[in-house]
Amino acid sequence: MTRRRFAFWLGFGLFSLAEKLRADSLDRLAAAAMRRTEPLDKVEPNAKPEHWTATGNKTWRWYERETFTDDQWVLTGRTTPIHRKTGKRYTEKTGYLEDNLVPESIQKKRVSKSKKKRETELLVEIKFEPGDIDDARKKRHGRPPSTWLRSLNARELRIWMKTIEVPEVGVNRMTYWTHLTHDHSFDPLKIEGLTEDEQAKLHAAAHYGY
Repeated sequence: MTRRRFAFWLGFGLFSLAEKLRADSLDRLAAAAMRRTEPLDKVEPNAKPEHWTATGNKTWRWYERETFTDDQWVLTGRTTPIHRKTGKRYTEKTGYLEDNLVPESIQKKRVSKSKKKRETELLVEIKFEPGDIDDARKKRHGRPPSTWLRSLNARELRIWMKTIEVPEVGVNRMTYWTHLTHDHSFDPLKIEGLTEDEQAKLHAAAHYGY
């Protein structure tokens, strides 16, 4: 073995194979390495398993990366936090992971989840005084009306409905009773005994935002 070949093989990290392979085999292996389209020093080692999670707190949102190391998942970085309301990036610290490292599927899942959350928030009942009209309930056509209204029994409903004036709202292909109990979440036992006219007014009240 010449000094030139020794240095050549050592530079490619092949010298450890010298005792197992013939010299001409090492020559061919080194030549093949030189023909790689990507430099050897830029070839990434076998990537470790990793998974990403969309997370955050009440103010900020970000993504976290965990890598499977030594038989356990270890947190190996997070992306720059984004302010939930303003959309501005956190600037007081550095060293965060680049956003483009986050798999597209994880990003889409967060967008889908956020959209679903916004839609759910529209259904969350705002705390109003008993008997107050809520515009949010009016926009969703009274489904369901306020917890307070649905808590009243037939006698209490009769007394309360005499104090309000609401636009008439009809029903199609069903009775007011069926519509109130199936679509507006009224307890059948609580509204038992109401006349059809009373059911109609209760239905109108549900649509009017009570």
